[in-house]
Amino acid sequence: MRFLPANAQHIGTRHSQQDSFAFGDLTNAEFIDHGGFVALVCDGMGGMEFGDAASRAAVGAFLEAYQLKSPEESIPAALERSVRTANDQVVALAHTHGLSEGMGTTLIAAALRENALYFVSVGDSGLFISSGGRLRMINRLHVFANMLDAAVERGALSRADADNHPERESLTSFIGAESLVEIDSNQEPYAITEGDVVLLASDGLFKTLSNGEMLACLEGDPETWPDTLVAQTLAKKREHQDNVTVLAIAAKSGTPTASGSPRIDPSTTADQDGTRDSNHGGQPPPSNLGTPAIVPAAPPASLVSTPSPAPRVEFVAAVPIEAKAPPPTGAPRSRAAWLILILVLALAAAGWWFLTAHRMTEPGNAVRPPAANPAQIKLDSDAPAIDTPLRPSPAPGVPVQPPVVSPPGKPQ
Repeated sequence: MRFLPANAQHIGTRHSQQDSFAFGDLTNAEFIDHGGFVALVCDGMGGMEFGDAASRAAVGAFLEAYQLKSPEESIPAALERSVRTANDQVVALAHTHGLSEGMGTTLIAAALRENALYFVSVGDSGLFISSGGRLRMINRLHVFANMLDAAVERGALSRADADNHPERESLTSFIGAESLVEIDSNQEPYAITEGDVVLLASDGLFKTLSNGEMLACLEGDPETWPDTLVAQTLAKKREHQDNVTVLAIAAKSGTPTASGSPRIDPSTTADQDGTRDSNHGGQPPPSNLGTPAIVPAAPPASLVSTPSPAPRVEFVAAVPIEAKAPPPTGAPRSRAAWLILILVLALAAAGWWFLTAHRMTEPGNAVRPPAANPAQIKLDSDAPAIDTPLRPSPAPGVPVQPPVVSPPGKPQ
């Protein structure tokens, strides 16, 4: 089976591109024989600091870990090991910046080998299979909506209340959590046949387009599908359009190696971890849009195994955990905003101090030195006797120092 990859990405209306994605080595047939052809998408959590850094770190750590797969290790085991390695890397990065669960990203990865598809998923990015004119999502999103829907089934919550709950889309699992307890994966493969196409996408796509609208874009050459899907998403002109990333992998009959090559936008540059990002402002994606990472896979010995013919998905450790409310978004969203805020406060404090000092030096407001202690005053011998002790004149207050501007809290 040959695998033909394609991709497209757009920043939407967000201030930064926090999606990262990658393809495995397209030419290492020896590794693909037992490890498959790998693709993944990570969507950095915009409500947290360093969402872009988290997604890039997760992509790099996942690919590096997966390349260590040996022929004896199963694909599902290698995928889960790699996703836990990615989580450890993002947690370590958060601690480096003095954060605790303050960096996060989703992750969806697929490995295609011969006629079999395996995946691993954390968060709310999506994995779809297009087959026979039908499109279906095969992974479960880790969002609070799952718990709300379960409450409806138990009769503990009305459908209207569940559908309108403000935290319905909040993540219940993400890469960067100190304890990663909710991972979805399949232990037995989905069957992939000639002409099927696997799509990986950040939620900026399928939370903008309905299933019917997405299906309408899947016509013609599958290599054009990502561009079409991104263009249709932008055509909605949503005010708060999220970053959108789409990868497509078409399965064609032939030798069991990857062929074709993803299209790379020459305007982008590779990061140190091998991943690439693409920011295209608010403009529609050009026809050659695409910024994959090509990371060489390790060359272990090949081993061909026969996949199980019956597709079945198993959710691994799908344990409900407390939903995390979206972080506050009212604070400034960049270091530059904080620097401007501190500068404004400092200027205001300096102006207050200047006006106070100037008023105290105006005629009638002159600063007088405090009178000496009455016990130290020597009376003139010709002066009349004073029955009451002298008291010092009330000295004016010491000018108040400008307030100290404490560093503001870390932006969310």
